[in-house]
Parts: sequence; C-alpha cells; structure tokens
Amino acid sequence: MPHKIGFVVVSSSGHEDGFSARELMIHAPTVSGWRSPRFCQFPQEIVLQMVERCRIRKLQLLAHQYMISSKIEFYISESLPEYFVPYQAERFRRLGYVSLCDNEKTGCKARELKSVYVDAVGQFLKLIFHQNHVNKYNVYNQVALVAINIIGDPADFSDDSNITSREKLIDHYLGHNTEDPALEGSCAGCLRLPAPSLVLCCEQTA
Repeated sequence: MPHKIGFVVVSSSGHEDGFSARELMIHAPTVSGWRSPRFCQFPQEIVLQMVERCRIRKLQLLAHQYMISSKIEFYISESLPEYFVPYQAERFRRLGYVSLCDNEKTGCKARELKSVYVDAVGQFLKLIFHQNHVNKYNVYNQVALVAINIIGDPADFSDDSNITSREKLIDHYLGHNTEDPALEGSCAGCLRLPAPSLVLCCEQTA
C-alpha cells in the first residue's frame, strides 16, 4: 500500500539565510520550508535522497503564497555520480513538470497544494524551479517550497539491514533519533500544513 516515503536533502543550489532546503525534511506547523537566495539565477534545484529505493506514486507540493515558481520539473535517478555536481543530469531521467498559478485571484494570500501523479522507480528525486511569478510582494524575485510529501511503495523487499540503513541515513542528516515527533507524518497522502494558511488544492499528472 502506498505510504509516505522519508527523505533527506542531498543538495540545493542555494537558499536564503534561515530557509535551508533541509527544512523540508521536517513536517511541523512552525516550519517555513525552503527559499531561494534573493535575486538568484534560474533555474534553482533541490536533490532529495529517499530513505529506500521506491516506486513513486504521487508527489504533494505546498507552494509559498507569493514566492511562486512558474514551473517545477521533476527528475528521478537510481544513483548519483561519485562526485555529485549540481545540474549534472546524466543519471537523472525527466518525469515531467507542473505549472503553478500566479495566485493573483487570492491576492497572494493562499498557498497552492499541488498533487502530482507519477509512476517511476528510483532513490533520488531532483526538483528544478524555474523563474518566479512577478508580484508586488516578491520584491527579491525568489521562489520557495513550504513542504513536500513523497508517496510510494518500496521497490525492494525490506530486511533488517535495509531498515537499519534507512534509520542511519536519517540520523546522519538530522542529528537526532528517528522517533523524534517532528519527523512523524500525518496520514498517508497528507501534508501537515503550516498554520494558519488558506490552501488551494489541485491535481496534475507529470
């Protein structure tokens, strides 16, 4: 049965101080997520390593209310180069992209929750963020991602060593026990949304 897949952030092309991509690894109401650097060059990218090789069924992305990328592309890979270089695409396979609304209808006060249905196997997921939508609130031309969920099934049969490796991977990047309540997700297919927020929901296939 598809369930939420844990992940760690392998790399990002940059971030504003206090808004690292590693914030995406924790789902909690107080987490603000990732923001690109101010006046950054595009595209921006984030690479995630899932805690196990899996078949991704759905991605859920919660966009910022005004730091909105016009388009987000998705790539998947079984492995990374030995010396990982951002934007190196040889090992990644393009899955598709989604377009995000400019949020003018809500006055940039709502956050769009995008559900993207995919069917792909791998352990590394790359997100590429394109030029931001222009609005009066986004004075530094940034893009942001408040939260992301990866829903899928393990591609390999689990064993004790695989479970141990997943736990060690999370411990290595987060620096605390995997039983920390901050790591607990909500029901499968749901995001614990930062509050208060108004959310626009829509579905799309990559």
